[in-house]
Amino acid sequence: MVRKFLTCVLLMVIGLLTFSEAEAKSKVEFKNLTAYQLDDENFRIEAEFKGNLSEDDITAKVGGSFLTLDIDNATPGRISRISGVTNNAKDFFEKIFVGTTKQNQTRMNFSFAEQIEESSVEISIQPANKVEKKSARLVIDFKKFSQKNNARKDEDAIGVDGRVIVIDAGHGGSDSGAVGHYGVKEKDVTLYVALRVEELLKASGAKVIMTRRTDIDVASPTASNPQELQARVNKCPPNTDIFISIHCNAFSNPNSKGMETYYYRGSPQSRRLAVLLNEELARSGGRLNRGVRTANFYVLHHNPHPASLIELAFITNYEEENLLANDDYQDTLAKAIVRAIDRYFNE
Repeated sequence: MVRKFLTCVLLMVIGLLTFSEAEAKSKVEFKNLTAYQLDDENFRIEAEFKGNLSEDDITAKVGGSFLTLDIDNATPGRISRISGVTNNAKDFFEKIFVGTTKQNQTRMNFSFAEQIEESSVEISIQPANKVEKKSARLVIDFKKFSQKNNARKDEDAIGVDGRVIVIDAGHGGSDSGAVGHYGVKEKDVTLYVALRVEELLKASGAKVIMTRRTDIDVASPTASNPQELQARVNKCPPNTDIFISIHCNAFSNPNSKGMETYYYRGSPQSRRLAVLLNEELARSGGRLNRGVRTANFYVLHHNPHPASLIELAFITNYEEENLLANDDYQDTLAKAIVRAIDRYFNE
């Protein structure tokens, strides 16, 4: 009887210790984030936090003009709001986004005006320093490099040189678009993919015009929906070759899934563009192919140029929301779009 009692007590103690450990691990919370320039080439990001954070919790990805950190067992705290972010290098940091991609994971995404050097990114965790009155900090040091001297042509886009391509990242600013169950916003996914498409196309010699490159309303926050959509169409110069609008699908049923592409009926060139985009996204994205469809979407109907609208996947589907928030998957989608564009001009 005594042995059983002691065994129960021991198991309870172990359970409490395990719970306390997990609880402490999940209580990492960021307080402030500061981005600033050290010199002409070197930059630093410091994110103050409270709790226990290790480098094993951090997954970093550098790609061209992006830096993304996925931090497990952490919540963004006040830096998910603008009041918690200080940007002292606004000419270089185009956008700083902090939010959650899934439960107990914080994503920090930095978009830069220029490329950064992948090999020179250094991430460290600095403990609290009472003497200097500093909290524990996540520190990221990196440097930019000349895009002109390091530009390369993507092997999948050899035929877009000199083409004028307009890329529209759906929604933005006051319009978040659809929001997934874990809080992933359509406007963020579309922007990340669109910027990656821009980067690949520019490296291959295309002239790329973005309807937006940051989290803004293209017309204004007070504009009507037709005014906002017309402002996107108005970004097209007279010599535009093609227009592509990037979106994520949504539905009340979380089991709805898959990708699809659209064009406006009556435009053979638009149909061909939509078909090629559908083929490449289906081949690379691995999602249910819902086909090529016609629609009366404003940016298609009111566009004088060959145009297609893409629904990458359902942000309201749990599995697809996680995919859409994944950097590698976003990169896969962007490359598929670029391959379709290349085929459009060369087949």
